[in-house]
Order: sequence, then structure tokens, then C-alpha cells
Amino acid sequence: MKATNNQQTELLSLGELDLEIKRSKTALAQLTNGHQFETLRAQQLSLATELIEARNALDTVELELKRAEADLKLVEERVKKDNALLNQTTSAKDAQGIQAELATLARRQSDLEDAELQILERKDECLASFDDVMARKSSLDAEIATKEAAVETEVIKLGSGLDLLTQRRAQQAASTAPDLLQAYEKKLERSIAVGRLVGRECGACRIGIGATALAEINALPFDEFATCPDCQAFLVR
Repeated sequence: MKATNNQQTELLSLGELDLEIKRSKTALAQLTNGHQFETLRAQQLSLATELIEARNALDTVELELKRAEADLKLVEERVKKDNALLNQTTSAKDAQGIQAELATLARRQSDLEDAELQILERKDECLASFDDVMARKSSLDAEIATKEAAVETEVIKLGSGLDLLTQRRAQQAASTAPDLLQAYEKKLERSIAVGRLVGRECGACRIGIGATALAEINALPFDEFATCPDCQAFLVR
């Protein structure tokens, strides 16, 4: 195919624009597919489950503590009532019965106080565990939010750049000879359509050209577009 030096240079510029557009689209796809957040999202889900379990454990021990406190209060009220009765009674038999009940209540109160202390220790452990999970989840949430904001900024930046590249590409294509543009875009459907010949290497496929093929290319007139024997891309000499 015939093409002047300017046309060949312009087609090479068009090819470079198409490569930039392709790279920008690939980068946008990678940023928007969410794959870079898969590990973080999995960690976030795991921490959310862990947080629910820690909250349930804390709720359970707090419920146990309320029950223990209620039981202890009942015993304390009964002790108070029995002491009042003991102070009021004049019957030795009644006094003996009240004292026996007070002794039983004292053991019961001691057991409940011990149990309450154990529950309080467990509550402290559950609370510490809950606070730890909450802190780790908050930190991870903040990390994800920061990275999402960075990705959003980069997407906007890439999108804006892609719009400019697309506009430049349209202008470049409009100034390209129709038959040359048609041939270029047909090659573009398969792979990179144009590249510069550097030494004996094709700038499109980066494959070295054999001596015989290279001699044939160099023998072509400079207004004749050469093509790579491997990828069939136009070669600008």
C-alpha cells in the first residue's frame, strides 16, 4: 500500500494513541472489577462475624451477671429480713430456726458472691475481646474506605484522560486517508496494527525479522508500506 512519509508517521501516531487507549481501558477495568478488594472484603466479612460472636458472648455474660446480682439481692434482702426478725423475737426456738436459716443464707451469699466475681472476670475478658475485634474492624474499614477513595480518584483521572485520548484519536483518524485508515483498522482487529522498524525488530510484535525478509522490506520504495512477516502489522521505516 502506498503512503507518504507523513502518512506513515501519522499512522504510527494513531497506533500509539490506540495503544494508550487500550492501556487506559485495561487499567480502568482492573480498577473497577473490585478484585483488588477481594482479600480485604473477605477479612472484613470475617471480622464482622467475629464481632457478632464477641457481642453475643458479652451479652450472654452480662445476662448471667444480672441474674447473679438479682439472686444475690434476694439473699441480701432475706438476710436483712431475718436479722430484723431475730432482733424482734423472744422465742428461743424461733431464734434458733432464724439463726440456722441465716447460716444457710450466709453460705448461699458467699457462693453467689464468688460466682459473681467469676462472671465479672469473664465479662472483662469478653469486653476486652469485643473491643479488640471492634478496633481491628474499624481499622480495616478505614483502610478500605481510604483505598476506595484512592481508586475512585484514579478512575476519574483515567476516565478523563481516556476521553481526551478518544477525542485526539477521532481527530487523528479524520485526517487519515480513508483507504489507509480502513486497512489499518482491519489489522487492528487482530492485534497491534502498526509499529516502527528498529534495526531488524518489529515494533508491533517485538519479533526479530529474518535476513531475507528484512532485505525485501528494505528494497521497497519508501512510499510503500512494508508489513511484518510475523504479525502483518504495517512497518514504518
